[in-house]
Amino acid sequence: MIIGRGMVATAFAPFWQDDRHVCILAAGVSNSREVDPAQFEREEVLVRSVMAADVGRIVYFGSCAVGNPNETESPYLIHKRRMESLVIGDPRGRVLRLPQVVGRGGNPGTLTNFLSARIASGEYFEVWKNAERNLIDVDDVCALATHVIRSDERYPRIVSLADPVSTPMPSIVQAMEESVGRVGNYGLLDKGAPFIIDASDCSRAAGEVGIDFDGNYYKRVIAKYYSIS
Repeated sequence: MIIGRGMVATAFAPFWQDDRHVCILAAGVSNSREVDPAQFEREEVLVRSVMAADVGRIVYFGSCAVGNPNETESPYLIHKRRMESLVIGDPRGRVLRLPQVVGRGGNPGTLTNFLSARIASGEYFEVWKNAERNLIDVDDVCALATHVIRSDERYPRIVSLADPVSTPMPSIVQAMEESVGRVGNYGLLDKGAPFIIDASDCSRAAGEVGIDFDGNYYKRVIAKYYSIS
């Protein structure tokens, strides 16, 4: 069973929409800049309604930023941490933490959609040169999550599905420039910090399903969805 209609829900649907024993909760607050309490309350109501339902397992998508010691506390992170605790408090619950998921379409405010649009238009933007971000293909999220869920006893109940090595923002911008075929109009600010993720469990799963998180993984992901050639 799939709850949600966005990019992640769409990717999971072919594999899980007819499974009545597993609920993939792919709906809720996805904007890390969200501050509206009503949006957080709406997601909590949804999570609690799923927990009250007669389902075998519940899979909730958290955020890798929750486990990052360099991440500034925000209403979004406080909320996601609460939701993770709520789901893990149920013996049926599992949390899969996600970084920046890349796919076709999706919210125009996602990191890669933002960069693509700004570079293509020539509109000025700013880049924090010391910041890192972690990109993962939505198809790989689906493959890794499916493997982890079906190998339930071999993985912890909270797993970060992410590239083991986060990428500096200037490198991400350069890869997007190469895919879009234009030089971006941006300035570098001496701001930001590493994006730390413990992806050891994901690395193990990636080896078992054949996903190669090498040093060029982020370039391949950007080229897959944004290359003009």
